[in-house]
Amino acid sequence: MSKSNTGNDIADSSGLTEASDRQGVYRATHDADGPATVSDTVIEAIAEVAGIDPTNTVIPLSERVDPDALDALFADDEGDAQVSFRVCGLDVLVRSDGNVRIVDETVGDAE
Repeated sequence: MSKSNTGNDIADSSGLTEASDRQGVYRATHDADGPATVSDTVIEAIAEVAGIDPTNTVIPLSERVDPDALDALFADDEGDAQVSFRVCGLDVLVRSDGNVRIVDETVGDAE
């Protein structure tokens, strides 16, 4: 999987899309009723934005946040929790509503 050069037509099973208002800002949605864990959704989205294959490259999520703790925190879709961290040169924000925001400050006008 890799990002499209046209920007806004990025899509994978996490629903990754590039924000229409700013280059370098991506959004993914975790489906709490689906088979993937929150950490799986985050890893897949990071891989897509970074342009790497997560089956061949280790994404060092556990160096920044405990994947089991992340999954446990967001296992219940109630509440208003959020976690932010930086991994693979990307700023990641995970929210309890299933939204994942990734900012790649090396692209376009990301601030």
